[in-house]
Parts: sequence; C-alpha cells; structure tokens
Amino acid sequence: MENTIKKTQSMTQNRWLTGLTGAIAVILGIWAILNPITSVIAMTWIFGIVLLVSGISGIVNWYQLKDSTGQSAAMLFNPILSIVFAAVLLFTHLTSLGMLATLFAVWFIVDSCTGFSFADFTNHPALQKILSVIGVILGVILLFSPMLSLGALVLTVGIFLIIYGVMSIFKAVSRAV
Repeated sequence: MENTIKKTQSMTQNRWLTGLTGAIAVILGIWAILNPITSVIAMTWIFGIVLLVSGISGIVNWYQLKDSTGQSAAMLFNPILSIVFAAVLLFTHLTSLGMLATLFAVWFIVDSCTGFSFADFTNHPALQKILSVIGVILGVILLFSPMLSLGALVLTVGIFLIIYGVMSIFKAVSRAV
C-alpha cells in the first residue's frame, strides 16, 4: 500500500513537471518566432556549447578506451572537428551565422536525398520521391539565401517548440483525469 502511494506521488510530480516543461516550450517557441535575430544568436551559442561538450567528451572517451579497444588516432577526427566548429560558433558571430545558415540548408538537402533513396521502402514511394525533390529544391534555395535559411530555421524551431509544448501539456492534463 505504501509503495502504491509513493508511485502515485511520483506520477503526480512527473505530471506537474511535464506540464511545466510544455508551458516553457510554448513560451520559448513563441519568443523565438517573435525575436528571430536574438533566437538565431542564442542558437549559435547553444549549438557551440553542445559541440564543445561533445568534442571534449569524444576526446576523453577515446583516451579512456584507446588501450582496451585499440582505437586509432583517426577516431579523434570527429571530436576535434566538433571543437573547431564550437570555437567558430562561440567566437565569430558573423561566421557562425553564415555557418548555421549553411548547415541548415545542407541538412535539408541531405535529409531530402536520404528520403528519396529510401522512398521505395515506404508505403507511398511516389509521394516520398516528390516531397524529397521539393525538399532538395528548397534546400538549394536556402543554401543560396542565408537570411531565408536562418528565418526558416527559427520558424522551424519555434513551431517545433510550440507543438512539443502543447503535446506535453496535453499529456500532463490527460494523466490528471
């Protein structure tokens, strides 16, 4: 009986945290859309910090495992590259904005090409191929228009945060009933 009470209290606390997370995500999504310039600058800092931590973690993991797994020094390429990109994002504002715009456009193109290559394995291969071609065209447009690319990035992140937030709020409320 006591164990059931503790589980119920834990679920109530998690529901509250889920709802709070959702509300914060909705607020951040709306803020990102309404403040695109500040949002993009914040994204460069966030991505820079994530890449820095990832790079340092990769080097530490390589160093700890190199003797037991026989990893080569070539395995250090990705972590070092992550640290270089982190430095660019954190310390060169104009370059980092251009890099962020380019990375978003390239991601769009690569993701669309991947979707096209796996289209035959989906339920609607013709639709997948059409959407993938449209994605590649949009990616090329974004590649040659950095401001449009940054605007699309902010809008994508903002909308994602709002959708995620609303879903989290619904999840928290539905658990309460």
